[in-house]
Amino acid sequence: EPPYMRVFSAQQLVTEIPECLRARRRLLKSKLKADEMLLSITQFPLFGATTSIYIDGQGPMNGPLLRSQLLSDDCLHQIPPFALEIDGIIERRGTVPYTAVPMFHDTDTPWPFVDPGLSPATLDFGILRLPDAGTGSGSGGGRDRDSGCAMGTPGKSGGNGSDPTSTVATNGGPTITNLAQGRLIDAHQSGPAPASSPLLDIPSNHNKLLLDSPLFGVGSGGILRVTLCAADLDEARILYDHLAPISAIMIALTAGTPIVRGYLTDRDSYWEVQCSATDDRSAQERGFAPVTTAKGKLMKSGLGTIESYLGPGPNSKDMSFNSQYNDMYYTYESAASVALMDVGIDRELSQHVARLFIRDLHFATAKMLRDKDDATSSRSNGQEHFKRFLGCNRQNVCLYPPNTRTRSGWEVEFVSLEVQLTDEENAAFISFIVLLSRVIISYSLNLYIPISMMNQNMVRAQKVNAAKEQVFFFRRDLFSGRDGKQSGPGLISRGGENSGWINTHAGDYNADATPSEREARGHRHLGPGSPDTTEYVELTINEILNGSPTHKVAGLLNIVLSYLPKLGLEYQAENELRRQLVLIRRRASGKLCTLATWMRNFVEKHPDYRHDSVVSPEVNYDMLRTLNDIEERRVAAPELLAT
Repeated sequence: EPPYMRVFSAQQLVTEIPECLRARRRLLKSKLKADEMLLSITQFPLFGATTSIYIDGQGPMNGPLLRSQLLSDDCLHQIPPFALEIDGIIERRGTVPYTAVPMFHDTDTPWPFVDPGLSPATLDFGILRLPDAGTGSGSGGGRDRDSGCAMGTPGKSGGNGSDPTSTVATNGGPTITNLAQGRLIDAHQSGPAPASSPLLDIPSNHNKLLLDSPLFGVGSGGILRVTLCAADLDEARILYDHLAPISAIMIALTAGTPIVRGYLTDRDSYWEVQCSATDDRSAQERGFAPVTTAKGKLMKSGLGTIESYLGPGPNSKDMSFNSQYNDMYYTYESAASVALMDVGIDRELSQHVARLFIRDLHFATAKMLRDKDDATSSRSNGQEHFKRFLGCNRQNVCLYPPNTRTRSGWEVEFVSLEVQLTDEENAAFISFIVLLSRVIISYSLNLYIPISMMNQNMVRAQKVNAAKEQVFFFRRDLFSGRDGKQSGPGLISRGGENSGWINTHAGDYNADATPSEREARGHRHLGPGSPDTTEYVELTINEILNGSPTHKVAGLLNIVLSYLPKLGLEYQAENELRRQLVLIRRRASGKLCTLATWMRNFVEKHPDYRHDSVVSPEVNYDMLRTLNDIEERRVAAPELLAT
């Protein structure tokens, strides 16, 4: 094992992390007033609701900072970076970003539902009245973005300035028509993109709630971040690649945001809302205006799933990576990629770094800029400046280079866990991710699936009760491929109509069917090869984590548990880790519910709920008080917490 593995102590997972979480909670609670309580949940359920005001002395809406009809500027912390981040997103996009959240259709929900708080007819869009459309800051939206870019090509390592498979923006960049000639369209779209469209992609409020501020993404949706240390860059690349496919599983398993703006929504997770609310792409980059000054069309927000795998390092003996896994298009700055490759950086890593530079910093302090140019500064290597670019490209897993100031090495951050109600739950998920990272390295696990499958998994993971009712694309044999010998081709689907994923990577067939409904229709083996050796299979979370003899899937939890004796822990420490993992096993099996499911059940059973999808202040208050009592162990919740 790598040298750092010999000094890693799983004992810390048992003692230090749980106590650290408890100490933070004690400190915060010590600062509260007698009529205040602390809750570890993703978002205040009535945040942005037009029915009630929860901030003492709250000012009017449409303030100069947020420009929101739902939130006053008093919702924004006065520390300058928060305001600068919000303003940077709006300024770069050219308008306030709007987000549409699907409504939950209950028995008495007015249908079709029309958002009473916002509608496209009443939105002013917070348009920035900038001087000249020709600069790229007016009708084109955003800043002047006129240097060259290239598109990563599915099934290839991507392009660069000399690659004939690339499309390079020159003389101000190609038009959307050029970008849309069959090759540069997102695989989930059909047909070409329009050559030009209005500046604003007006969101639909048909059966949806509208959100009108980046603050719904930047300051909301609590995420439990787990930062993992790697021995070197090669190991960091392995963790980056193989943890990414787990993101959707963890989002579904930790879902805790079924209520937005005081309404039950048709989502259990906040992931998509965060991605959309912080989307700083200009109209040109989103494909709603001709590309004249932008670097090209950007396929997704800076916050989202990864756009490509890094693959193992050029000197690695790991042969599990296949360039065909990178089957979605992405944009990167070709000049930066070429510059990196010229000094010996491999193509995949060069394009990963170059992808960061297609976006702008939302803000940079004068001190940061001085340090970057000051040869005597300890930060003159530009690391803090580069870290700001990383902050504008926050994805489900993030790769951080060593920092000479903090003396940290290569790090991989896993950001696909919604924060949980209790310290015990948060500690359990931290322990699982840390142990899984060690298992990936020690057992050489292979979790690669195509990026397009990962994207579909993320969509499914956010649906109502996804932890029990959705199936996810997953690799059947996690122990094959590192020697270059892949499993048989093909996919085992769980019934339903198939729209040709094998050929197009675009079919999300019958995604609303439950596993039992899919089972009733039978399994289908798609593509060549034997069902017993096929590479991918649609599995429930229970099968992915606890195993499936039917599909010969070992189960990630079973693999992690088999690894524990190798750590040489004392009996009590190993037993505590096993106890932590029981919570995850039971939640995966459906014996315990997610916080999102608990919230839905509480609302639906409340005597004041009218089954119209509206969560009133009275229902919300009772729910939060009950959650506080559960966290403080005054009320038992056997359906939510493992005993």
